[in-house]
Amino acid sequence: MFEDKQELEDTLCEAFQNNYLRLGLQEISKYIYALDVLCKQKAQVRLRQLASVHCRICLNMISKDDQEQNQIIKLNCQCNDYCHKLCLKQLILQNKDEFESIERIEEIINQNIKCNYGCVNNIFSVFMIKQVLSAKEIQIYLFNYSESQKQKVINEQKELELEKQKQVINFECLICMEDLDLNVNGYILKCGCQFCRDCLKQGIVEALNGNINFVFENIFCPMENCKKVLDFDDINSILKDDKQLLEKLEYKNIISTFQQAKRENPDIQEVLIVCPGKYKINKNDDSKIIIIPQDQIEKQRQGKGNIPLEQNEMLVDCNFTFIQDKSVQKLRHKCTKCKYEFCLNNCDSTHENTSCSNYQKWKIENSKDYRKELEAQGFRFCPNENCCVLTFRTDGCNRITCSNCKISYCYLCYFSAKTANEVYAHLREKHGGYWGNA
Repeated sequence: MFEDKQELEDTLCEAFQNNYLRLGLQEISKYIYALDVLCKQKAQVRLRQLASVHCRICLNMISKDDQEQNQIIKLNCQCNDYCHKLCLKQLILQNKDEFESIERIEEIINQNIKCNYGCVNNIFSVFMIKQVLSAKEIQIYLFNYSESQKQKVINEQKELELEKQKQVINFECLICMEDLDLNVNGYILKCGCQFCRDCLKQGIVEALNGNINFVFENIFCPMENCKKVLDFDDINSILKDDKQLLEKLEYKNIISTFQQAKRENPDIQEVLIVCPGKYKINKNDDSKIIIIPQDQIEKQRQGKGNIPLEQNEMLVDCNFTFIQDKSVQKLRHKCTKCKYEFCLNNCDSTHENTSCSNYQKWKIENSKDYRKELEAQGFRFCPNENCCVLTFRTDGCNRITCSNCKISYCYLCYFSAKTANEVYAHLREKHGGYWGNA
């Protein structure tokens, strides 16, 4: 069968290179015959393979090429066992959903694959895992596991909440005296008292008394022996279906927060900013905002054109209000509601590559009515001739600190001074106090 020694060598090497567990009967017979010939001839045969070295994961023989290309890993075993690096990586990825730590993956792999002769319990190590995974891959799998666990907790909480909502909890509203399901019709206030939502909503609306000029301290818990001021989160949740009223309440809440901060510290550098942007709404469905392109809004603010409207569309002023810390050197802001980008110093354009004061000077010099129009709308220019930055006061103290040149001045009559105390004295003497309008 074998014509020469080389053919015998090739046959035996082929046997070692294949996984004998997967060979057919005919192939096994050929290899047994080759060994028989080898024994009878007492041939000096050179095998191009380490005898009986298999990958402990895929069970295929470790080839000479695998060794030369450093594609194998020596296991922590006295039996001289190896595995392919690629096989180990695939085994790790099969368990990546459990990648709580490298040590956890090491434990899982060693539970699944053990030494045949029981030399050691752990034939794989953390060091081997680091050999087949990059530091970036390890970080990604650790992060993904952490995020999946967070999501798992969130999902469990949602399931518990759904189960809780399915439970019927009967209670009697102490206002309307109706027997109701707490999960469907009731609401538990932060103070612990519980009533039906309809009664709470009616009480809040009555407290508003048809206008928005109220203070939150006037809205109390209806429980006679409680009477704690309602938390704004409670008010927000109870009125969640009334979007227009909620917008007014949120605006008033911001104003109240700002005024309180100013009373506690008149020199803080926080100011109220009102978005000058606009958006469209459908007359038949005002719940959806239609964003207007940036250039159209700027042209209208500068009096150069009107924003086009369809027959069923209506133009709405954004007026989204927020508190801005002026100590942060930021001029450009993008509104989270209407997506309009504008200058925080009330300029009618974002005026790239020039300061607010230079832009305002340029506008005054190139438009006769520009200053009058803005002052009629309630804006004030800084009285410093070298500055001219705009300010718009929605509420609060009439002593203004220019965000650019830092001088103090009176919002009502442009009186200016180097110190805040001089302006406060002016407000007391000339205007009878710090608050109010001219």
